[in-house]
Amino acid sequence: MCAILGCKNISLEKFKTALNLMKHRGDDDTNIVTLGDYTFGFNHLAIQNLNTFTQPLLKNNILITFNGEIYNYKEFGDTEIEAIYNLYQKYGVEFVNKLDGMFVIAIYDKKLYLFRDIFGKKPLYFTKDGIFSSEIKSIISILGYTPNINLQGLSEYLNLNSSIAPNTIYEGIYKLPSGCYFDGSIKKYYDFKREVIDISEEEAINEIDKLLKNSINKRLQSKVEIGSLLSGGIDSSLIATLMGKNIQTFSIGYDGYENYDERKWARLVSDNINSNHNEVSMNKIEFFENIDKVIDIIDEPIGDSAFIPAFHLASKIPLKVVMSGEGSDELFLGYRRYEEFFEFQTSNLPNKMWLKKYLERHYEDIKEWEIFRRFFGNEPIFRGINEVFYQTQIDKILKTKGNLKGKKTKNFMVDYERFLPFNDSFDFTYFDLKVWLGEVLLMKLDKMFMAHSIEARSPFLDKELVEFVFNLPEDIRGRKKSLIKKVASRYLPKEIINRKKKGFAYPFLEWLKEENQFKYILTINQKTKLFNEAYLKEIVKSGHKRYKQHIWSLYLFSRWVDKNY
Repeated sequence: MCAILGCKNISLEKFKTALNLMKHRGDDDTNIVTLGDYTFGFNHLAIQNLNTFTQPLLKNNILITFNGEIYNYKEFGDTEIEAIYNLYQKYGVEFVNKLDGMFVIAIYDKKLYLFRDIFGKKPLYFTKDGIFSSEIKSIISILGYTPNINLQGLSEYLNLNSSIAPNTIYEGIYKLPSGCYFDGSIKKYYDFKREVIDISEEEAINEIDKLLKNSINKRLQSKVEIGSLLSGGIDSSLIATLMGKNIQTFSIGYDGYENYDERKWARLVSDNINSNHNEVSMNKIEFFENIDKVIDIIDEPIGDSAFIPAFHLASKIPLKVVMSGEGSDELFLGYRRYEEFFEFQTSNLPNKMWLKKYLERHYEDIKEWEIFRRFFGNEPIFRGINEVFYQTQIDKILKTKGNLKGKKTKNFMVDYERFLPFNDSFDFTYFDLKVWLGEVLLMKLDKMFMAHSIEARSPFLDKELVEFVFNLPEDIRGRKKSLIKKVASRYLPKEIINRKKKGFAYPFLEWLKEENQFKYILTINQKTKLFNEAYLKEIVKSGHKRYKQHIWSLYLFSRWVDKNY
């Protein structure tokens, strides 16, 4: 793991300043190499090849640097960077299809090429005039100014918790979408497809078992100790169990808030596998102490409140690598809301258009009203498990023509249809792999743990495993994580498998309310004039009842905009 940076026509002093802003991503060593008018920089976190420091690589007038882990590099070279060079020499830009891992790669060969892995596990930002970086802050440092807010990116943030690649929250700064490369324009080299196979349930269970073990074994490649995050849910428990005994495991809880605290379940698993278990607690004081630190690290607002406990937990982990359970809920339909959306998707109701007109005459500003409006209007109902502000609410909150740094606002449509290719429940998986996982959860893993020089690996998000699941018949994949529960039943205590699923939650809203922080949203908006004040007051007034996630999204954005503008 590391940080990468590149820029044309820049002084060495200015480049070093920008690179040093990402020192937390790799503090074992730093190197800078120039080819012609291009400079590449690299901050190194040593995990593989501890005594071999080879980045950026300059060879035969080709300059290469990358951030990530290539699990199959030994097939193509002695080090990961050599494997990339050898494959690029042989296959050109198609080389990226030979790689198995999580990565972003920059190659300068007469012109700049940028590549990002198929899940988007590692972030990569760029400008169209040739700056690229693992973090936005280094690009802003090079630019010498803070760009205006990109209102399309803001609309996407309000809707889906994050700007969606290629957008960022900043005008003129872009992020490379997963499975894509950039050579002056963005081009796709990989996408998830569906070719249904004929298979029995037992065969599917055996294959998932095998593929998950293979995925974990690949990710256990390291010259340093590897631990595991452990919440006590099925996914992290299964990964920790398959890693073997005597590993270090880590969980977080909240003293005095037992309804949010799952540490007892993590202890049960730890006792079962004899792990060296570490428990961390977070309180209200630590929550508020960490908010501004997290905002500095994420660069742009990402509206998942779990970033803060993830940051706090990572600060207590003494390792360089941990495993995490992201991806299982999306692959095996573990969220309760999936079941609700599936019932809508398979329902047939006469007179739907009449009911739609009735509904529109009786508007209510709640998610349930919007879902029924879509259903009655024969529109796609599912638009991401993490949808917060729906389009009507975005139009409403951005309706006031305010300005920020002299920039007038206008309303933007969020393009959700590009994430709905299959017209069945695999749309849920595809959409959330691209958006909820790719733009939010994987960024939480990368940014919060790399802030403490820790690499987080997610075995469920393995190309072979995900492709296999995408090709399963719907009835074999099932719902409510039925397949992965049957795999887990071979390894985990029944109490873990049969316990009611509980999403990650903690008392952030209670803490905000106790400290009278809701009014902060209104105070900042009086300065920016960005949002419709009347609607904002309505949300703040009843936020703890019907707008819980809306409040957090607005609060985080307010903290971010106050800090940056």
